[in-house]
Amino acid sequence: MFRTLAIAITLGGAGTALAAQDTGQIPFPEDYRSWHHHHSTVNLDGHEPAGNVGIQHVYADAAALEGLKSGKFAKGATFAVDRFAYSADGNHSLSQAARKVVAVMVKDDERYPETGGWGFQAFKGGDPNARAVTDGGIQCFSCHIPLADNDYLFTRGQ
Repeated sequence: MFRTLAIAITLGGAGTALAAQDTGQIPFPEDYRSWHHHHSTVNLDGHEPAGNVGIQHVYADAAALEGLKSGKFAKGATFAVDRFAYSADGNHSLSQAARKVVAVMVKDDERYPETGGWGFQAFKGGDPNARAVTDGGIQCFSCHIPLADNDYLFTRGQ
């Protein structure tokens, strides 16, 4: 089925060793913009990681929306984060610019035990053929580790 790659790293000096997982089978979420739009945020300069600076829209499929309501995410629950660059104009406003990435999180405790039961993938520029996650989601998960009390999600509630 899906192989676990034999790569281990230590995150943030915390002594947590993780094995990279095969996230290459996470599909591009073709219809994600028809899912529930949970919220949008603007990450300004200084936001970490720096690659996440921009405007982002968070979408939840039906299973993820149910998980947000119940606090329990079923296998296959999926979030998509549509992240864009932004531009500022002379009128003190920000405008959405070029798409940077479509990031995806898929719940599957069996397939992704090393990353809190979530598989991570990202598609550069929103191109279904331009996969950005090559380390099994370890780098993505490193930012989610402090959110263990919320099933490793930045997103809360419905």
